[in-house]
Parts: sequence; C-alpha cells; structure tokens
Amino acid sequence: MAEQQSAVQKELKKQRRNWVNSDLPLPKVVFLLAWPVMAQMTLQTLVQIIDMAMVGRLGKEAIAGVGLSFRPLFVGFSIFLGLGAATTALVSRSIGANQEGEAQQAAAQSIIIGAVISFALAVIAFLGARQITLFMGAQGSVIDNGITYLRGYSPGMFFSFISILVTASLRGAGDTKTPFIASMADNIINVIGNYVLIFGRLGFPALGILGAAIATSFSRLISLGIMTYILIKGKAGLHIKFKDFFKLNIPVIKRLFKIGIPAAFERLAQSITLLLTTRIVASMGTTAVAIMVLSGNIEQLSFMPAIGFAVAASTLVGQNLGAKQPDKAEKSGWSAAKMALLLMSVMGVLFILVPEALIRIYTNEATVIEGGKMIMRILGIAQIPQALSFAIGGSLRGAGDTKKVLYISVLGNFVIRLGLTWLFIMVFQLGLWSVYLAVIIDWSVRSLLLSNRFKRGEWKNIKV
Repeated sequence: MAEQQSAVQKELKKQRRNWVNSDLPLPKVVFLLAWPVMAQMTLQTLVQIIDMAMVGRLGKEAIAGVGLSFRPLFVGFSIFLGLGAATTALVSRSIGANQEGEAQQAAAQSIIIGAVISFALAVIAFLGARQITLFMGAQGSVIDNGITYLRGYSPGMFFSFISILVTASLRGAGDTKTPFIASMADNIINVIGNYVLIFGRLGFPALGILGAAIATSFSRLISLGIMTYILIKGKAGLHIKFKDFFKLNIPVIKRLFKIGIPAAFERLAQSITLLLTTRIVASMGTTAVAIMVLSGNIEQLSFMPAIGFAVAASTLVGQNLGAKQPDKAEKSGWSAAKMALLLMSVMGVLFILVPEALIRIYTNEATVIEGGKMIMRILGIAQIPQALSFAIGGSLRGAGDTKKVLYISVLGNFVIRLGLTWLFIMVFQLGLWSVYLAVIIDWSVRSLLLSNRFKRGEWKNIKV
C-alpha cells in the first residue's frame, strides 16, 4: 500500500511540473504559472515600497545614498539573471523530455558556479564600497549613506544571488509556488527587521540605513534556506541531493555558459545603461536622483505581470520544445504576451491618472512630488511596448535564443536609450523628462524587433 501511495504521489508531482501534458486551456496554464510569480513580485515590491518609505523618513540624502549605492549591484544581478535564464532553459527542456536526471544536473551545477561568483562579488562590494559610491557621483552626506548601506548589504548579496538560481531551477521545473512561499517569509522578516533596526524598536538601537541593510541581508538568508530545503527534499518535483553540490560536471557547465553568457551580457547591457544613466542624472542634483530612484521603485509595480508572464512563457516554451511540440510552444508565447499587455496597460493608466498618490507613499517633499508626477505619466505610456518586450523576450530565452535577445538589448540600451539620454541631457540640456522619452523609444523599438524574431520561428530549431 505504501508503495502504491508513493507511486501516486510521484505521478501527481510529474503532472504538476510537466505542463506539456496538461489538459487545461492554454491561457489558464499560463496564468497558473504566472500568478505565483506576480504575487511574489507584488510582495517584493510592497516591501521595497515600505523599505524605501522608512528610509525616506530619514531624508532625501538617505534615499539618494541607498539608490546610488544599490545601482551598481545590478551589474552583479545581471550575471545571475543570465545564468538563471540558462538554468530555466535547460531544466524546462529536460522536464519536457522527461529527463529528470539532466534537469537535476543543470540545477546543481548552476548553483555551484553561482556560489563561487556570488561570494567574490560580495567581498568586492564590501571592500570597495567607498570607490563604488564615489564612482556613482555621490556628494556630501550621500557618500557616507551609500557606503554604510553597501557594506551592510554585502552579505545579503551572496544570499540574493544564489536565490536567483534556485528560483530559476524551480521555475524551469514548473514550480512557481515554492519561490512565492519563500518570498513571503523573506518579506515579512524584512519589514519587521526594518522597523526594529532602522528606528530602534524593541530594545534595539536605531541604526538607520545600516539597519535596513542588515534586515534585508537576514531576510534573504531565510528565503534561500527555505528554497534550498525544498529542493534537497524533493518536495517540489525537482530533487537535488546535498552531495550533488560538491560535484562538477563540465559538459553541463559548458551548456549553461553557452546560453547564460549571452543572457548575462543582455542583463549587463541593461544594468550598465541604468548605471550610466544614473550618473548622468546625478549631475542634475540630489532631487533629480531621488525622483529617478522613487519612480523606478514605483514602476516595479508594473513589472509584476510582466515578469510573471515572462517566466510562464519561458517555462512553457522550454517544456514544449523538449516535448517536440514547437507549435504549442509558439502559442504559449503569444498567449503570455497578450495577458501581459492587458495587465500592464491597466498599470499604465494608474501611472497616468494618479501619479501623486503613488509618489506620496515614499516622500512628502514637494520638489520630488512635483517633478515625479510628469515622470510617472511618461512611464505610463511605456507600459505597452514594455509588456511585449518582457513576455516575448521570456519566450525566446526559454528557447535558448539568448544571442538574438542580446543583440536587440545592446541596440536598445546602448545606442537608443543611453545615446539619446546623453544627447538630451548633456548636449541639449533638457529636463529629467527627456531621460524617460528615451525609455519609451527604446522599449518601442525592442518590442517590434523581438516580436518579429519570435514570429519568424527560427528559435524552434535551437539546440541547448
């Protein structure tokens, strides 16, 4: 009887993670995969809002300090998001082809390599905090705030980076719920920790910005611990033994790098563009930086559906290609894109109609509110091309077509966005609004190129 029950449980797990065999309508399958990601992003965004709102009560110098010091970390995140894209592609293909052993190997090797890289980056961030903050153009008290936050958050970097790879492994296997649960714990601990450590509650000293960094680091540790436990126990359909984390598999690592390096460079292009754009904006003063940081945090509200449907598209495209069903893979991508368009359009309307209400969550400073309203309205217009770019880009990454996505990203980020930003601000000396005009142009061009690439179907024949 026990053996029969175990067999039934294994079959249920298999059906849950291999969405190729689902009898549900495709839009429902897309939504079932996407909603935990959207919920996870919602929680993370709400916590970031609360986090920045608490920091914002310390003044705009604190906001600018956290914003400037955190921007360079996106370079590190780009590496792991690229490796994560490769992990999802390999795991989803293997799951779709019912090759669970290969899926486990891809996940384990990704985490091994990620642990080494993340440790090195965390050490660099701690030791080079002053140089990084100064490079970003910080001035006055913003310098000390930036250094304090970066050093306090450096342990959290290590946990955050590895979490990206564990999450990518689970999502490739069709499990988007476990990362959501881990994120819930992360966010609850982060909010409580911020309140206690920033303002000095429950007998703890008021640590200000350092308290925010410590709380975030600890919450990231707990989140990673939960997901790793589920992964090792095999409770989410993908089982990695603890000893697998100490065995290198060079052929699998090469496959990860083949897909992951272009994906990492794609993210790196975006991160460098954001970093250099922030430097250009920093020349306009602290208020401009505060507006940029806050508008960026608010815009993350629209990333929730975008990232959710991008993950769903990546998983379904990969699994269907693994199951030799390329037509269904294409339908999955377009279905995710349509749903992303719908929800992000709603977010765009909110940005246009009630920008002040959103900005006041973070700050009451009149100059920041007044300047931020126009920026939020411009970002509202950008939501439609951004939705297409996210969803279709996710589909292509799931297919392993990361080189073409990289080429389009380089064109959009460096040539269009960064080039126009430099021209508008440094040459024509236009206002902060012109930076976001460049953003709209960038996303519009990218959405057209990515959609055309996906429609042509060459990605169906890529070997991973």
